[in-house]
This record gives sequence, structure tokens and C-alpha cells, in this order.
Amino acid sequence: IDTATNAVIATIAGFASPEGVALTPDGSRAFVTNNEFSGTVSVIDAATNTITATIGGFSAPRRVAVSADGTRAYVTNFTNNTVSVISTATNTVTATIGGFDFPAGVAVSADGSYAYIANGRTSTVSVIDTATNEVMPPAISVGTSPYGVAVSPDGVHVYVTNNENGTVSVVDTAAGAGGNGGRG
Repeated sequence: IDTATNAVIATIAGFASPEGVALTPDGSRAFVTNNEFSGTVSVIDAATNTITATIGGFSAPRRVAVSADGTRAYVTNFTNNTVSVISTATNTVTATIGGFDFPAGVAVSADGSYAYIANGRTSTVSVIDTATNEVMPPAISVGTSPYGVAVSPDGVHVYVTNNENGTVSVVDTAAGAGGNGGRG
């Protein structure tokens, strides 16, 4: 969509039930999760609006977020309770992190230090330390059936949509909800 005119300028075909999308910070590529049976992530060249790569090995990938430096993409795997880390330089999965419960939404802090994962079944948000790819305990309690996640540009707040009870939880990362100060 051309944001100046709000007109559709291209339609790209070749996806399998696309659900999540995230752009690299320089806007050169987009990563699209293909949910359901394909278990893939497609990479779009934004200059040509063509799919340049398809990465496999995911389990019902829902959402994707790209790190602020553009080197990594984080993909939630809804049915096997993991998050995959993609190297955007090679379009390969470099790590798979476990310990989630129906991970749906994902967002990365502006400084790239943390990835926030919405756990749909447990009504919590997990925090990944992106330097180590480890989940930081404890998970943060939010509303019922969290799905969408966004981090404020200053990293002070994380906003989480709670699908089942129609609310949005606002997490104060500086206060460290759940006892983890300094996240953000």
C-alpha cells in the first residue's frame, strides 16, 4: 500500500495462509509467516515485491518480529511451544527456544535486548534475553488469551492484547513486573 495515496500498488502471491509480517529496519525485506500446514516463513524483497526465499521447519508459525539491528527475526511456533530465531543474513534458523505455552505474539525491544512472547494458554508474557536466547523467569501475568505484543519505542512499556477478555495489559518493564527489574 502506498502510504501517500492509500492505494494498493502490488499484490504478491505464493503464500500459504499468511498470518504475520515484519519488515527489516531498512525496509528492504519483509518476513511473512505461513501458518497452518506449510510451516514456513517467506522472505519478500521489498524493492521488487517478490518472494526471494522460503524458510522451512516451523510449527504453525503465527507472528514474526525483526530485531532493531535487522540481524534476527523471531518467529512464534504455536503448536510446538517454541520460538525460532532466523539469521536474516542467511535466511536460516539459528536457534529454537522452548518453554512457551501456545506462543502467539512477539515483539522485540528497540535496543534489541529482549523479545517478548505472548503465551495464549497461560495468560502470560515470557521474556527472552536475546544475547543468550534464554527465557528469563518468571513469566509476567497478563489478561486472558494474550495475542498481540508491542514495545514502546523507549522500551519502558509493553502492550499486550488479551483476546478473550477484551483488554490490553500495559507492562512496566522498568518496575520489572514479576520481580525482574531492568527489562526493556
